[in-house]
Amino acid sequence: MGKDKRLVIISGFNIRDNNRGTAALGYGSLYFLREKGWLKDDDTLVNFRVYKNPLKKEYRKHYVSEVKAGNVTYRHIFINVLFLEKLLFDKLGIYLPFTHFGKLCKGLRFVAAINGGDGFSDIYSTSTFLSRLPDTLLAMKLKRPVIQLPQTLGPFKDATNYKLAEDILKYSSKVYVRDKKFTSELDKMGVKYEETKDLSYYMQPEPWNIEIKPDAIGINVSGLAYSNHFRTLQGEFKAYPELINELIAHFQKMGKPVYLIPHSYCYGSPETDNDDMVACKLAFEKLTDKDGAYFIDKDLISPQVKYVISKMTFFIGTRMHANFAAIYTHVPLFGLAYSYKFEGAFNANGIYNRTTNIVGLKEKDIPNVIEMIDKAYKEDVVNGTIQ
Repeated sequence: MGKDKRLVIISGFNIRDNNRGTAALGYGSLYFLREKGWLKDDDTLVNFRVYKNPLKKEYRKHYVSEVKAGNVTYRHIFINVLFLEKLLFDKLGIYLPFTHFGKLCKGLRFVAAINGGDGFSDIYSTSTFLSRLPDTLLAMKLKRPVIQLPQTLGPFKDATNYKLAEDILKYSSKVYVRDKKFTSELDKMGVKYEETKDLSYYMQPEPWNIEIKPDAIGINVSGLAYSNHFRTLQGEFKAYPELINELIAHFQKMGKPVYLIPHSYCYGSPETDNDDMVACKLAFEKLTDKDGAYFIDKDLISPQVKYVISKMTFFIGTRMHANFAAIYTHVPLFGLAYSYKFEGAFNANGIYNRTTNIVGLKEKDIPNVIEMIDKAYKEDVVNGTIQ
């Protein structure tokens, strides 16, 4: 596996992730790294996980697949590493050159870190922040380059986490950011950075067999918000289902076709508290009038979802990367935000006053939200600001 340092880790690379936004980061990273001159056509992609139970067959297998990015096909190897071997490396810096992990250490050229797009932060939890770092820390221990791919960095609540982040950023050969939310801290650290677009920008839409009606309105219904049971945000979205219901009805009254578009979902085994497909289905079934409403009930890959969104005349998204799909295909939009990252990402792309925070939304707030969305629609579409 690998020779002359032709192995590359793209941390968090998973084009089959349920979250099509996370998968889009994987697709986009290939195009981005090639454009920037980091990734070569003959490189091999590698990822690994550490396991403790050698008796389980699934851990004794290594998985090989192919990933296409334009006219280049990359080999992708996913290996399992016994915890004792990883412990030997972590404690003593020793790797066994004849094992898959040893060959990875020997042939690793660089690590490019996605960190989930916004996981280089402890806003979700310290454990979530630390869970993103094994590939980066491996490269640092091996003294190989680390590239921070464009993402939202920070913020950090814990001083220890901040110090670790500072050490990583100072070590990194290149730091790309997709917005200015943390750049003042980077300036304080003396870390040079380059602002660029989100990785999903670089992923090309993939057409498929669907006919979209003229003047279509797309609505991404988030399972995170619709279920109202997601981790630390539990209980913050009581009025969200009613907002979606009234939003659909609003555009139906205008005679516009409305498409409910899931963006983070597992088609076969949905999550109970975070699945957009479940949320879209519930929202569709709740409608007393389904005339002109359409539910995208299909297991699509990220480039195909981006294609659907690109065909909308106007888009309302709750998932950040569903909004990115609209932004990067020049579809007028409005974001229903549950994180501060929305405003930074929208502003970074020259889109202002097109988001509202729905955390803690109450039913009495719904008319005001719909009024804001209606105003944006009329300004950007009806009045011809964006065609």
